[in-house]
Amino acid sequence: MADGKDFQYPAFYQLPPFFTLQPHASVRAKQLELWKQLISEYCSFHRLFIIDLREDRSTEVLTLNISPEAAGRVELHTEKARKVLAEHLVQQQAALWADEAAKERLLVLWRSVAGWADLILQWAAENGLMGSVETVQSLMDGEAAEGQEFYGAPRELIMAALQELVRRNRATLFRGSSGSEGVKFLSA
Repeated sequence: MADGKDFQYPAFYQLPPFFTLQPHASVRAKQLELWKQLISEYCSFHRLFIIDLREDRSTEVLTLNISPEAAGRVELHTEKARKVLAEHLVQQQAALWADEAAKERLLVLWRSVAGWADLILQWAAENGLMGSVETVQSLMDGEAAEGQEFYGAPRELIMAALQELVRRNRATLFRGSSGSEGVKFLSA
């Protein structure tokens, strides 16, 4: 993972009002779009897939340190502000709820679900896996997937991508007798 100091924050990130949910509708819409862009770029840079909204300081991108000693902090910390931002990201298909019922963890989509599905399908085709069965776990951390952009992605993202492939009739999902999840990749 890259050092946080290597990520280049945009100029607007240094403005404390950026961290306060703006009351005027058009200003808030622009603010939320800027947040969407920032979160997408930040998460892509750091290969960060999940943002936990319950933890005030869990994600550096939601906190602005306004002094070198971090004595002064400006945070997008109110529950309302985080929920508004999260709902905006989900509505704009820049995130999915990793926990649909609780709505406390966001799966950030710095690449669309369709884009992740395309990467997995391309990998399967390039590795002669069409018509064969793979475990879902092997897609996340298996030796054959090592070096792929989806390697190390959380189960929630892999499953969303595989469900997209099922929707396209390019994969079948199943559960084995041992309880492990599998996928069979289908040719066009």
